[in-house]
Amino acid sequence: MGAPAELVEAAHHAALDEIRHAGLCFALAGAYGGAPVGPSAFPFGGAVAVSEDLAAVAASAAREGCVGETLAAVLAAEQLGQARDPAVRAALTVIAADEARHAELAWRAVAWAVATGGAEVRAAVIDAFAAAEEVLAGFSSGAVASPELAAHGRLGATEAAAVLRRALDEVVRPAAAALLGASTLPGSAAAGSLSASFVAEVVQSAGLDPTPCPMDSGGQAS
Repeated sequence: MGAPAELVEAAHHAALDEIRHAGLCFALAGAYGGAPVGPSAFPFGGAVAVSEDLAAVAASAAREGCVGETLAAVLAAEQLGQARDPAVRAALTVIAADEARHAELAWRAVAWAVATGGAEVRAAVIDAFAAAEEVLAGFSSGAVASPELAAHGRLGATEAAAVLRRALDEVVRPAAAALLGASTLPGSAAAGSLSASFVAEVVQSAGLDPTPCPMDSGGQAS
């Protein structure tokens, strides 16, 4: 697709980060359970489909990276802020920093794709951001609020939902609007204190003129 080498390299580093995260979490699970645990065999059923369509790839990066990784980074930072157990704090320190870097990578990748692919890619990315609520719903949990659990990095469902909602409204949506120059993105709001520098970085990395992107009431580019 012609992506810049630094984006390709960063994507490979991010994949290795995820392996490290899994190792950290398995180590914690083993410590809590009193016995080593690890992954089972990967259920690989054949060839892995790889899309060559830039619009589809950009939409996936917007959904899973710009939305999902940004929410994960904010949640991990909040978990770290409340955790008191040394082993949990050590793991979350790594995970929170890595997730923030992964989110930044996703925004840079989508910015490049929009600048490269034109109207078709832009429309696909707008649709992906319009479906951000679906990504948010995927983070839902039934965890019970407890100071003891919070000390181990486990937030209650209500508190976690509030953190994620704030991240979506104050970080993701303003950043998406800044990236696309679309103040009329569904649910977009003025950037809050969490997102001021993030939005500025997104606009700068995009290399795009933040002019309004006409959209109809259904969130589609016109």
